[in-house]
Amino acid sequence: MKKIFAILAVFFMMNSFSSVNAAEYADVPADYWANKEITAVVEDGILTLNENSFLPDQEVSRSAFNTALLKTLGHRNKTISEANPFSDVVSSRDDYNDILVSSKLGLIYGYNDGTFKPDRIMTKAEAASVISHITKNYKGDLDSLKPFKDRASIPIWATRQFAKTIDLGIYVNYPDADELLPNKNLNRAEAAVLLYRLKNKISAVQEKYVSKEVLESTEHLDVTKKASVDEVQITNQNKIVLAGNILKGYFYTYFSSKDACVGDTVTFTAKKDIYTKEGTLVIPADTTMTAKITSIEPKKWWNKNDKVTVEFESMTLPSGVCVPFNANVLNHNGILTENRWGKPVGYTLGGAVIGGGAGVGIASFTGHHHYGNGVAAGVPAGAVVGLLTGLTTPGRTYKANDGDYVWLELTQDLVVPN
Repeated sequence: MKKIFAILAVFFMMNSFSSVNAAEYADVPADYWANKEITAVVEDGILTLNENSFLPDQEVSRSAFNTALLKTLGHRNKTISEANPFSDVVSSRDDYNDILVSSKLGLIYGYNDGTFKPDRIMTKAEAASVISHITKNYKGDLDSLKPFKDRASIPIWATRQFAKTIDLGIYVNYPDADELLPNKNLNRAEAAVLLYRLKNKISAVQEKYVSKEVLESTEHLDVTKKASVDEVQITNQNKIVLAGNILKGYFYTYFSSKDACVGDTVTFTAKKDIYTKEGTLVIPADTTMTAKITSIEPKKWWNKNDKVTVEFESMTLPSGVCVPFNANVLNHNGILTENRWGKPVGYTLGGAVIGGGAGVGIASFTGHHHYGNGVAAGVPAGAVVGLLTGLTTPGRTYKANDGDYVWLELTQDLVVPN
């Protein structure tokens, strides 16, 4: 009954938490296709709620998209003293300053007739054009459009732009993954996805369009609670993992200190992508970390295990880029070695089993059949012999299988290029 009650309690708790998450935005349930992106842009203040509703299907005007874009790029609070170039933008508008800031920065242009048309609804093609315009110079590959069955409906002026946003991964193809719907009016859910992806690809935006505050932010790792430091500095060029952070390094192949020599290379790898809590990919899966063996202290009598000291030198990303990597093995004061008490404990248990068996054998041999007395005498005697043997004989060779891991503490900042 206790087990059943515990299971029911967990079930109700899980459903309670799910209800809270789903009700956070009245019109965006937990299983909504853009829930993650909407939650992120609302928490970042890029898009706002209306009385606990997000209004995901509401169409987005040029002005609304412009304001959200300014927030994404870190220019929301800037003021401008330039003359107003638009005949249809009056100073009494709430978005007046945002439109002028955007015009000054060259984010969203006005029309040839001197208007901005702030209340005109954005199409997906227009949003793609804006994103293409502000990202770094790169000519979109038209082959990127081939998977989409409605590519022919893309306006001629937006063809390269759409291809570029697809190459960058900053586009929306919902509800049909094979369709772009370029002429569809942009709604708030689609805008949330675009702006979320743009923010996560902020290094692809031309520097002149991004504020310094956005280009240089601090995020955090959560690899292990053992780390004294968890900060990662994010810039438009690099991710800088500060010294003191701890990473998990997996042995790339089987390793034995018996077969190793000073000067040999030991390779570790990252088994999974390592992200910050905020969602930035810092170290991709299959990244390798290379260390050189600087000393080997062989096992000795009195249970002294092999001790292998390694010096980490470099990290190679799956792209082939190699960067300096300075770290120490966190376990056993920076040394690869077996737990010193592993062998004595094993020998003690083994000795106890052998001693118990011997006690039973002796009791049987003498014909008294006092097996309990034999076990009572044999187990402790065997355990003592096992313990003494474990403590006085040579220690263990250090071995690690492919997939075994060690904790690695950075001794210098790790700079990973974007």
